[in-house]
Amino acid sequence: MRTFQVHEDYERLRIRIPMHPFILPFLQIITRLIFKRHPIKDGIINVKKTISGYDGHSIPLEIFGPSGIEHDVPCLLFLHGGAFALPATGYHKKLMCDYALGCSCKVVFVDYRLVPKYPYPFGLEDCYSAYKWLLEHAEEHGIDSTRIGICGDSAGGALAAALTLKIRDQSVKAPLFQLLVYPVSDVEQTTDSMKKFVDTPIWNARLNKKMWDLYLPKGKPSINVEYASPLQAASFNDLPKSYIEINEFDCLRDEALLYNIKLEEYGNEVTLVQTKGTVHGFELNYNSQYTQRIIKNRIEYMKKNFDHIESSNIHPC
Repeated sequence: MRTFQVHEDYERLRIRIPMHPFILPFLQIITRLIFKRHPIKDGIINVKKTISGYDGHSIPLEIFGPSGIEHDVPCLLFLHGGAFALPATGYHKKLMCDYALGCSCKVVFVDYRLVPKYPYPFGLEDCYSAYKWLLEHAEEHGIDSTRIGICGDSAGGALAAALTLKIRDQSVKAPLFQLLVYPVSDVEQTTDSMKKFVDTPIWNARLNKKMWDLYLPKGKPSINVEYASPLQAASFNDLPKSYIEINEFDCLRDEALLYNIKLEEYGNEVTLVQTKGTVHGFELNYNSQYTQRIIKNRIEYMKKNFDHIESSNIHPC
């Protein structure tokens, strides 16, 4: 870690996620408590819902929305990161509140099922059920069904990309955009950044391998592998606008770059943001000015697309 020129705001981020199947259930309990107790920002109304998944499983949802805005509101489906193994944590709740306030939109949070108990495809199917529910029940929640975006960070980015592919393949109404924040995208794990960043804080190549072993315990699926590993998609045709954000010191960096290239090769519109001096999960230092600048970039992109504005205010980070 000392050999990398990490931004000074992130030098103290030394934690790592212990990807051990016996430890994860306890971490899931603790993380859920942290999320539950984390305060909601002023000006936000929070509504809890439970929907039924494809197999009858109950999927908890939470809707975060600005107070005083109730009709024809755009909406963001939020798929949290956490290596397919951990629930959303405190900074995810901060993000959802900031997205809702900054974009004047509602944010639907999906508490999808996690490994090791529920490997692929349970989490993705929960997200797909949530998206279909959102389309079907948009009007009763004051949501404009023509202005829905999908957002995910890390493993949530993999779910967002896979969900967008599945929506296309099932001929379901497409989202306006997908916002992929340092996304997981490639089970092969052979990129240069995967070989280089084996000891970076929070997340690294060693932990990434353990994640895939838990998410795909039987190996790559024989059909629809792209729903697990989006970079393996046979086609990238007819996908919505994409925002892809990558970190400089992140084992996932190069596979996200490859995903960007694939999308562009098929004629899709992509906005690529390469942050400097950043590590995976840098938002843990949420109040950093640099973190806030990056988050503002995301909000500007989403707001532009929700409002159907062609000009972009996205700045290099």
